[in-house]
Amino acid sequence: MRKADIRVQSTIAKSIDTADQEAQYDACVKRLLSEKIILAWILRECVSEFRGYSVERIMRECIEGEPEISAVAVDQDELDYAEDPDSRGSMVEGRNTEDVSVKEGRIYYDIRFLAVVPGTKKPVHLILNIEAQKSEKTSYPIIKRAVYYAGRMISAQKNRVFAGSHYEKIRKVYSIWIQMNVSPEKANTITEYSIAEKNIVGSVREEKTNYDLLTIIMLGLGKAEKAEGQPILRLLDVLLSADTKPEDKKKILERDFDIPMSESMSEEANVMCNLGEGIREQATQAMRVETAVNLMRSLGLSAETALNAMGVPGEDRRPLLDLINEKLTE
Repeated sequence: MRKADIRVQSTIAKSIDTADQEAQYDACVKRLLSEKIILAWILRECVSEFRGYSVERIMRECIEGEPEISAVAVDQDELDYAEDPDSRGSMVEGRNTEDVSVKEGRIYYDIRFLAVVPGTKKPVHLILNIEAQKSEKTSYPIIKRAVYYAGRMISAQKNRVFAGSHYEKIRKVYSIWIQMNVSPEKANTITEYSIAEKNIVGSVREEKTNYDLLTIIMLGLGKAEKAEGQPILRLLDVLLSADTKPEDKKKILERDFDIPMSESMSEEANVMCNLGEGIREQATQAMRVETAVNLMRSLGLSAETALNAMGVPGEDRRPLLDLINEKLTE
């Protein structure tokens, strides 16, 4: 086999390994967020219909059935995961929505579940979707994607929730987006987008429940210590942090939020921490290689001299030198 072919295979292998780690990390995030006690906290703090209810009551009386993780298709012309014969048995458990989209051309909601508001004269049923975003750096405005998802949750009710012209049966939908690694101005923020009535001419008052059918909530996560006074932000900052050790997460969640760390949550937290370290290490390595190659090309330095200038410790150099050589021969 030629050296060029070996280098290409090596690069592809590294890309696959990184993608797999990121997919596993995303899957951990979704499974943690889908825990009913976490969903109950999100509903109580972010969804107006549940304000004033206890987390325990929301868990016990409001969340219907089991949350669906990467199982319900966003687009109308795509089958849900359980209905798709091509998907059953072919998808590794825990693969994330983005991975499925790339591999199979299908997009699924990260987490989708139903909830009912107790204590109302007529039961109020809601359809909710929670999406976890690793970064706000996308080729499109995230808010536009959120509007699309919410719109799809409304249109998908046709022939499922209502038939014919019975639009009065449409259920309100919430699309809640949890964004990590956001810019400083978006860190530890909560922003809501909804339909509002505005009179241009005259003074008309429509019953709010007839048009208040779509709400989008964007949560920008930051440092837990800077989220004081905003319990849901602090909770999610701690829960989804790849830097906070599992034992510290357990202590904070139990002490401050009365959330017992179940065995499954503990396991996910451990995996997330390990994967996060691996992903960060690969990112650091890639940045060092890029910097070294730029120094070599612009200043005519050797690889060793470039690494000296960057202050890279001797024990970290061997793998970097191999990667630099690969980069130079691309």
